[in-house]
Amino acid sequence: MLKTNMEKTKDEILFKIKKSIKEFDEKEVKSAVTEGIHKGIDPVILAEDGCIAAMREVGDMFESDEVLLLQVLAASSAMKAGMEILAPEIEKGHAELKHHDKAVISSQKEEENSIKKSILEIMLMVNDFDVIELTENESIIDFIEKDTTLNISTDCKKQLDEVIHSHPEAAILQLCNGLDRTC
Repeated sequence: MLKTNMEKTKDEILFKIKKSIKEFDEKEVKSAVTEGIHKGIDPVILAEDGCIAAMREVGDMFESDEVLLLQVLAASSAMKAGMEILAPEIEKGHAELKHHDKAVISSQKEEENSIKKSILEIMLMVNDFDVIELTENESIIDFIEKDTTLNISTDCKKQLDEVIHSHPEAAILQLCNGLDRTC
């Protein structure tokens, strides 16, 4: 079956994104992502099939000793440059939808986890979560107490508090809104 011009364009741009990430070229990643957005390609596709797919390939190459850790970090920096452009575009799509589950992300060591957290945020957004990033000094329980949109029962809050305090290393907590069941 013959590909349409749009499919060819999408494939070419995705190829550019992946190639640029694997070559650690932040400027080219930004250019390819911007071109994709201007051509009307869904930013979720650019994220999943471009940026995230490239990092999966780099991860696979690292596991098979084809690249060094330094190269993985350089690739993830290039990927992050593209995702910084895509994130607001993905969020715009979310604003038009009525309801999403919420994911609350908190990181104790901001500098050490910024790349991991950025990847996690984008993956959650791509999968229809509203991502809420807590500040370094804000606890999840304090956030739950002041966010009136969550409607979490007192019993559920107590259970969440117990889980959070028994697993302080946990980096993410999914909050389901409006479910007729206990935690």
